[in-house]
Amino acid sequence: VRERELAIRSALGAARGRLIRQFLTEAFLLSLVSGALGMLGARSGVAGIVALAPANLPRLSSVSISIPVLAFAFLLSTAVAAGLGVFTAVRATSGDMRGDLREVLAEGGRGQAGSQGSQRVGRVIVAAQIAITLVLVVGAGLFGRSLMKVLEVNPGFRVDNIVTMDVSLPWVDDPKAKAAQTIFFSNLIDRLKQIPGVHKVGATSGLPLDGGLPDGMFLLMTQNEVPKTTDSFGALFQQKERIGNADFCVATDGYFQVLGIPLIRGRIFDERDGADAPHVAVISESLARDRWPNQDPIGHTIEFGNMDGDLRLLTIVGIVGDTHEYGLDVPPRPTVYVNLFQRPRAAITLTMLSEADTRLVASAARGILKDLNPEIPARFRTFSQVYSASLGSRRFNVILVGFFGITALLLATIGVFGVMAYSVSRRTREIGVRVALGAATGDVLRMILGQGLRTIFIGVAIGITGSLALTRTVESLLFGVTATDPLTFGGVTLLLVGAALLACYIPARRATKIDPMVALRYE
Repeated sequence: VRERELAIRSALGAARGRLIRQFLTEAFLLSLVSGALGMLGARSGVAGIVALAPANLPRLSSVSISIPVLAFAFLLSTAVAAGLGVFTAVRATSGDMRGDLREVLAEGGRGQAGSQGSQRVGRVIVAAQIAITLVLVVGAGLFGRSLMKVLEVNPGFRVDNIVTMDVSLPWVDDPKAKAAQTIFFSNLIDRLKQIPGVHKVGATSGLPLDGGLPDGMFLLMTQNEVPKTTDSFGALFQQKERIGNADFCVATDGYFQVLGIPLIRGRIFDERDGADAPHVAVISESLARDRWPNQDPIGHTIEFGNMDGDLRLLTIVGIVGDTHEYGLDVPPRPTVYVNLFQRPRAAITLTMLSEADTRLVASAARGILKDLNPEIPARFRTFSQVYSASLGSRRFNVILVGFFGITALLLATIGVFGVMAYSVSRRTREIGVRVALGAATGDVLRMILGQGLRTIFIGVAIGITGSLALTRTVESLLFGVTATDPLTFGGVTLLLVGAALLACYIPARRATKIDPMVALRYE
């Protein structure tokens, strides 16, 4: 583009070295400004990513900008700019420019000399940008679709309007001390029910989506088969027909009511199930289906004492709905629920269903706990926070890949626009001649857009091929969609082609407004 300028400067006495230094200075200043802006962007970008990252991300506190990496990136960008400056300078100043001055001045204003090669390089770069963009945006689309599929899963419990309070008492082995702790929790639950706006109060040893429950093997037994010593249980565990596997959860009747876990059959815990009454259990629907496929499990007795050391049998009195304990994308696990007032625990989570303000409920509950025992600390959360935290890793994947995808989409769109605008500017005289000879606006638009479409489709074809190969590496992170999901590929392709066509249309539309007389006198 600057061939005439360089020829004139050379003819006026500028040495080749001076012209090359001019290119290098321009490239260095441009890369210096861009590098400084990039460093500021890196600083804010890393801070934003850390703020959005899930709290359970390993070594999150140590994530920061690495000075050596930042310096390397800055030097690399400067080196690339300088290298391109040298290449351009050597190419532009090659040959005897003083001897070619007359030819350059004669041809520079009425031809496209040197433009075809530049345009070809530009189209190759744009096609590569589009291909890379397609891969990134497809990845973001797949993660986004996975998150939507996860959110469509019924968790098996209600999430909103629930305040949780984690309370931990000292661990004790003495039966009398355990009984005292049970009385403490009973009094605490009764007092919490009196908070204005609180409708239901329950307690559990482990909330869903909050780390999971302990699991183990239980035995199907009758009262007449209970061994007199724990050593005798070893032989029973060798009988596969007696064995079952399940998670172990301690809860109260209010827990099921607060979380809205439905009762399928039988009953849940009530006043009959005191500390001295026969111990009872409620099981999940999946456990009833898997372990008693052709029978009614209600009334059966099981031994699950290996979970808490209590060897008394548990009589199954009810079946409740399944809950997703380990994540919405993980199938429900078989679960045995036992009564807190029969199988006490030192550490529990209290759940309060309330439509009152969360802070007011937490403040009132903290005051009640302090009144009962001022030395016991408590942690308050809403169940919505627990639910949201369980989706943190998936949401972070969507945000992270989506950010890079959008950035790549903007770069590709700018690249298409730049190449098309440059092409139109080099073909101004040609377009003027076409219009002067009768070419309609639609003809000029089709010509320019057709050139852009060829580049776009080449990039899309390469990008789809790359996406089909690379998305298989993240297949294990997807839920409810395949790595070759046609809806995602189709939507992303339409989005990318639409953005690229818009970038082509702007310079193409500008080309249709060229005045033939002005174009014929161009330069």
